Amino acid sequence: MGDETPSVEATGIPPSPTEPGSRLVTSGFFDQFPRFYDSSETATHPGRLNLRHQAMIGDNLDIFEGARVLDIASHDGRWSFAALQAGAASVVGVEGRPELVDAANKTFADYGADPERYRFVAGDLFHSLAEEPGQFDVVLCLGFLYHTLRYNELFARIRQFNPKHLIIDTQVAKGQHSVIRLRVENSALQSNSIADDFSHDGRVLTGRPTVNGLTMMANAYGFDLERYSDWAGLLRDNTESANHYAAYSSGARVTARFKSVT
Repeated sequence: MGDETPSVEATGIPPSPTEPGSRLVTSGFFDQFPRFYDSSETATHPGRLNLRHQAMIGDNLDIFEGARVLDIASHDGRWSFAALQAGAASVVGVEGRPELVDAANKTFADYGADPERYRFVAGDLFHSLAEEPGQFDVVLCLGFLYHTLRYNELFARIRQFNPKHLIIDTQVAKGQHSVIRLRVENSALQSNSIADDFSHDGRVLTGRPTVNGLTMMANAYGFDLERYSDWAGLLRDNTESANHYAAYSSGARVTARFKSVT
């Protein structure tokens, strides 16, 4: 896997700072909660889910204890559930596909999650965020940023909750400039964007920012980059099923933690 790790010149991300073996994941989080392997059509390979859990939740345990968490595009609730297990006081998930909200509620109930600690909202994501009355300490935007082009609206809605931390996992475009690469997605696929007020004929205009573009957008709304999750180390020390991590290994996808400075 080491030969596939992209250079800092290609991605803008520093190389792995860890020693070989230090990022080995010996116990997969979702192996304890296997219902999430079947509650969605999207990215349910066990190895991939468990490494993503390490990068997005396990590497950030210090910010989840006692936190109020907002999970944007919460899908089947996998990351909302992981946040609760990491010590979050409560979590609100917002998801545009009602069948995924139904799946999340069922899975949470099956695993005995306290219904006072979680709530899922089914509906247009941007409308729901505009109407959400809660305040949050941590906002998760995992696997959604590259399914929209409404960046000003998205970051403005996140800013209104005044969170202390923001975690973004997204596909990114290659290059050193602060630019966005456009793409059109078919909203009929569960793994793609959902049709919204600005869609036409089931097609959604989306974008993938470069890492510099991502940082610039976050900075514009009062968030400074704290660090990128060490995917190079994770891929170096967990080599099974490498094809499931292609985007992370090529630098086409990143997990970034931001801290509010306003």
